[in-house]
Amino acid sequence: MMKNKIILLLSTVICVLLLCYKSRAQDTLIRHDTLYSKILQEKRPLQVIFPGDYLPGSSEQYEIIYVLDGTSTFIQMEWNFLQGEGFIPKNMIMIGVEDTFHGDVNLRDRDFTPTRTNPVSGGAKNFLAFFKEELMPYISVKYHAKPGGHTLYGGSLGGLFVMYAFLNEPMLFTSYVAVDPSLWWDNFYMHKLAVTKLDSVKNFHNTLWIAGRQGNPYHFMGTFGMDSLLQEKTPVGLDWKCTAYPNESHYSTNFKGFYEGMKYSYGGFYASTGGYNTSRTIFIKPRYGRVIKDKPFQLLCFNLVPELYIHYTVDGSAPVRSSPKLAGEITLLSLSDNTKLRVKSFGMRDEYNKTDSGYFLTGEILPAMARPKNVQPGGLQYTYYEGEWDKLPDLKKLRPTQAGFAGKDFDVNHFGKQKSFVCVLDGHLEITRNGYHIFEMGDGNEYSKVFIGDTQLLGEHFVPENGEFYLLPLQKGFYPFRIVYVYKKGGGDLVPIYLKPEGIDDFPIAGKMLYSRH
Repeated sequence: MMKNKIILLLSTVICVLLLCYKSRAQDTLIRHDTLYSKILQEKRPLQVIFPGDYLPGSSEQYEIIYVLDGTSTFIQMEWNFLQGEGFIPKNMIMIGVEDTFHGDVNLRDRDFTPTRTNPVSGGAKNFLAFFKEELMPYISVKYHAKPGGHTLYGGSLGGLFVMYAFLNEPMLFTSYVAVDPSLWWDNFYMHKLAVTKLDSVKNFHNTLWIAGRQGNPYHFMGTFGMDSLLQEKTPVGLDWKCTAYPNESHYSTNFKGFYEGMKYSYGGFYASTGGYNTSRTIFIKPRYGRVIKDKPFQLLCFNLVPELYIHYTVDGSAPVRSSPKLAGEITLLSLSDNTKLRVKSFGMRDEYNKTDSGYFLTGEILPAMARPKNVQPGGLQYTYYEGEWDKLPDLKKLRPTQAGFAGKDFDVNHFGKQKSFVCVLDGHLEITRNGYHIFEMGDGNEYSKVFIGDTQLLGEHFVPENGEFYLLPLQKGFYPFRIVYVYKKGGGDLVPIYLKPEGIDDFPIAGKMLYSRH
């Protein structure tokens, strides 16, 4: 009974994925092409799969992923999904390098194997020359391939060829993805080749992903031995990983291996974005603020796997690959002086590396005051001004259009979108615990400002889509608090100001924390 439920669940998942693929693939253009190879002395069939927005006449250049044995529906589905989720770039073309036959004999044994152990095998050298001297130049001219940044993928004997290509021509591709590669070939010939080749290349600039099956297959396929060699040699400049999948077959590893291998290959790319951050920048908070000398604070990062790809400095210098990495979503920083923080993602494709920065002043905790007399909780006083201004005017010289109390039901957006206005909310903010607090202002508030007393916290460093964040150490007690909402006619909704006390999730500043004189 349980087995039937599992099968039903898997079938449902596959159907959903296929439907998603079908909906995304409707705009995918697939072309069948051929290239005659003088090296191989035969015509080679190719599948060319374009991104949905491909324009044949444009000057845009594309990264290429070369798939040995041609492409399957699942490979195409995963490729579309990876692009749709932002794990890999959208300006990529997939080239399925299909097998050729001599009668009923598949010549992949000839093309993918490095040594002659039977009458057909041993043609990897020629096949690699075909890639380097004929196929890749052809793709470059006809399909506007970039000069570099390309990926080679293969499974089984195709994975053997991927490893052969990596060891003999490591600069030909930026990423190599080998799934359950047949490294057992010719008494583990590839291990012997690796011993020599890994020592001869002084500085790689690649990613290498090898996936296999857990248990005995990890050993008899030769993946364990290659993993051991890579650990022993630790090639400089190579980002590599060998992984073993439990409960998979030789063929099912391809589905996981392709998906995870492509994610690994483009780790620096997808680490440069996070969640809803579509501008493809690093997203840290806070970026600015005041900190207590040598008292640690939390630096939050919303990008994917920052601990693998994002480095930082606190002396104003540009991060390099040897700079410290972020610890993950939360990194504890302790500063002894005013600091310019800089962060940068590093992948093997420099064009996707992104940077961000912030600035922190060291100082004392901002002292609180006792509860002011004659104030009541529940909201702030507001004054509302209408007008068209290029910059925020001196409001003290203007007569407000209206004024009143902004309680729990107050919505600054009820003033409408047909005119520009400024709405000032003024009163006191109650802080209920000692420690660091992050004030946050999101999209819609590009022109707004927030103040604690006479200190402006927000409104000078707003970043579209990311918003603005300011860190401040506060005491338990009361602080003068002011929000200056600035709305430009026809813009989006203004949004609440959020607060994140240390160790607590952020929340919109609620009326029970806000006090004013009635």
